[in-house]
Amino acid sequence: MPLSNAERQRRYRQRLKARASGDAVVEQARIAVERAIQALWAYHERPAPTGMAWSEIDGCRTLDQYRSELERSPSNLLQTCRAFLPGFEGLTPDEARAVADVIEMADALRLAPPGRIILPEAA
Repeated sequence: MPLSNAERQRRYRQRLKARASGDAVVEQARIAVERAIQALWAYHERPAPTGMAWSEIDGCRTLDQYRSELERSPSNLLQTCRAFLPGFEGLTPDEARAVADVIEMADALRLAPPGRIILPEAA
């Protein structure tokens, strides 16, 4: 059953309140990490600069294998994201933003001063 306009507005206001109060910060972090994993996988699916498939280099042929490799050590995801610094070569602007978000969150959690991240411009 479709939602009424009033119900949509009520839900929208609830989401805004949750965001403003910080209640949704953990869920937003999880969404950001998932976006970064999807961006890294999209890059992984493209051929390496040598023309060889990344799956032939690292042995990850599915997203589940790739995700498992990133989960194997707590620092794997962040190291993989940081490997694209400074210019995010090979990533689309949306992929670069997703990867940069994870780097910036990690820096905030370490209480590190914000780094200067230069994202590629959209074509």
